Amino acid sequence: MKLAQLLDKKVALWGFGLEGQASLAYLQNKLPDLVLTILCPENEAISAPAQVIFDHQTVDATLLSQFDLVIKSPGISPYQAAVTEASTQFTSATALWFANEREHVAAKVIAITGTKGKSTSAAMLAHVLQNMGFDTVLAGNFGVPLLSQTKPCDFVVLETSSYQAYDGQITADVGLLLNLYSEHLDWHQSEAQYHRDKWRVVEQAGAVVLNADDANSQDLSKSMTHMNISYFAAPEGFYVLQNSLMYQDKALMSLHGWSLKGRHNLLNAAAVCQVISVLGLAVMSGINHIKSFKALPHRLQDLGQFAGVTAINDSISSTPKSTMAALDTVTWSKTVLLVGGFDRGLDWQCFVDHLGGKNQRIKQVICSGQNGQKIHQMLQQALPGQATEYCQQLKSAVKKACDYCEKGDVILLSPGAPSFDAFANYQQRGVQFKAWIKEFFMS
Repeated sequence: MKLAQLLDKKVALWGFGLEGQASLAYLQNKLPDLVLTILCPENEAISAPAQVIFDHQTVDATLLSQFDLVIKSPGISPYQAAVTEASTQFTSATALWFANEREHVAAKVIAITGTKGKSTSAAMLAHVLQNMGFDTVLAGNFGVPLLSQTKPCDFVVLETSSYQAYDGQITADVGLLLNLYSEHLDWHQSEAQYHRDKWRVVEQAGAVVLNADDANSQDLSKSMTHMNISYFAAPEGFYVLQNSLMYQDKALMSLHGWSLKGRHNLLNAAAVCQVISVLGLAVMSGINHIKSFKALPHRLQDLGQFAGVTAINDSISSTPKSTMAALDTVTWSKTVLLVGGFDRGLDWQCFVDHLGGKNQRIKQVICSGQNGQKIHQMLQQALPGQATEYCQQLKSAVKKACDYCEKGDVILLSPGAPSFDAFANYQQRGVQFKAWIKEFFMS
């Protein structure tokens, strides 16, 4: 929707997090006379600027129908009755940017999504492009809010959540889909719908990059008529063999050639290399810059040693699959694993099967949070030989982990679940984890 179409509309912003605040700043700058109503809880309100009204009542279809247009924050599900029963038009900050700013910014847009790995891959690609000398902005779900990027640049790397993929009307020059597992079922209502919503990122992209080793992506691609599709994780291109990043039969980089841990991060690097190739840039130059890329905070972040025990903060882990990937970076017999958090209804059977499929056991699994007891019971029933216990609160679980550990052991926080049952976000959970580790080892 073009901004000029908003001038005679009754407009509301629904949600006032980072993206909602960026939307307000953008609209006040572009349309200073537009009256805006902001629908949000009272504790999120700020001193109301001119032309802004805060409304804190419960949002339902009747309230939404009072407006001609509602700019919905991405975390609000469109599948709830308040949305489906409302007689109003909905849009998003991402859709506003593509309709009004893309032509002016004149950047090539690379939209990156996937159940896991999208933040690391997007930050890695932005790092490579910046170090190649391109004016590059990392935006979206990770980086700056997209609507705040209104100046011309060379590239916009858009880290795209499934929420933004649904309502963003994204038309990327390159769309990268890393993988599709099960996630955000509370928002999307079903795994199949989650996959379809993610898929929107690549449907309208000029060039598409898919994971040749991801069955769900391959299933969806069968119905695609797109002519410009390429793959990573394929022997004819960039892929991972044992602990090396490969191009066809040539080894490009080993797992020990950079600071990131895990085979899954080499696979993220393969995806980035494929995008660099699609863009027509020098891949070997890109790999040199990939080697200097550092792990992001809360993503298998080594916090150092405490009394000879290594603490690893993987608080961003929000699916069982990501916990499984984290486990591939440690020695199981010397690792105390902390799992559990907000329950999105995901099936943890794949995690239990992963543990049962090995001829070794983790030193101790400590489950906590809203879904912790369920995970604990599944492990007890399926793997009686695996040491596991349940603590209601993460703080108690961290204290137990410190008590169990000996010199040379590892405490790995890789929850496999979001943090919303006890924390504002995964960053707060990771910061608190580090504080507790220091507290318990020094007490």
